[in-house]
Amino acid sequence: MKKIKYSFEKIISSKLLLNTIQKTLGNIKFEIIKRPGHYIIRPAVENGKTITRILLLSPKGYTGNKIDLLNPHPEARTIRIRVLGKLKPANRGYSPLGREIKFVFSLKRDMPTEKGSPYAKCSKRYCSFRLVSWRNWLYTTRENGWGNFHSLTNLSNDWVAVVLEKNLIDQQPIELKAILDKLPSKQKNEFRDYLSKIKKSGDKIFEYPQLTKLIFNLPTTILVPAFIQMLNIKETGKHEPCTFFALLLKLAKKDKQLVLKEVNKALELKSAPYYYLEDLMKKLKR
Repeated sequence: MKKIKYSFEKIISSKLLLNTIQKTLGNIKFEIIKRPGHYIIRPAVENGKTITRILLLSPKGYTGNKIDLLNPHPEARTIRIRVLGKLKPANRGYSPLGREIKFVFSLKRDMPTEKGSPYAKCSKRYCSFRLVSWRNWLYTTRENGWGNFHSLTNLSNDWVAVVLEKNLIDQQPIELKAILDKLPSKQKNEFRDYLSKIKKSGDKIFEYPQLTKLIFNLPTTILVPAFIQMLNIKETGKHEPCTFFALLLKLAKKDKQLVLKEVNKALELKSAPYYYLEDLMKKLKR
């Protein structure tokens, strides 16, 4: 018998998922974020130290940017997940799922990352994995660094729903006024508009290279400290901090010494997340 394939539209409109959203997130406005191998359902506004989301893994889907990449989570003190099971629109409940979710995780926090990004590849040397079933809670990140990089892969041919709870570490406020006040009004507004676009779309900003090219005409002495401050941005599933990390690496091709100087200053002042700053420093000193 041929297996039925359900579209995302069919899944998202199913009564089972809508009931799960209401039960898990409450009767609030929510946002759906599309990633390469999964979808994130999150409250439109996330406040507090603990946030809850629903992940929808597509058939053979994954949570990394690519199937062989792990996501860094330096913003999290702990993350835990609970696999609800396979979601079929006609069913009233989730179908059992036995050892069909592959959880790949790093064994330490300071795992080597790819040359041009904050992501790390799955590696037998630095990673391990386990096969996960449904129902039980599972910690994917702990404060001591275990699992700081991780990814989930759906080995089944069905849609799978996962509840995620993330406990956040304290974050620094973003201080841009003194930096942006050095720009003329027109350039200041253009730069603010660019930052707003990243807040809205995250790493999809790289689908519009001409926009970044235009912003890179602004003084590097403004861009570098501003992007370092933006590493403090809240991560909403769109990989916003990683986007600013990548922009800083691009700026380093124009003025490596300036980026090194500003990153070192930020490390001393603890004005941005240490993980991104330390990883930038390692890459720039290669």
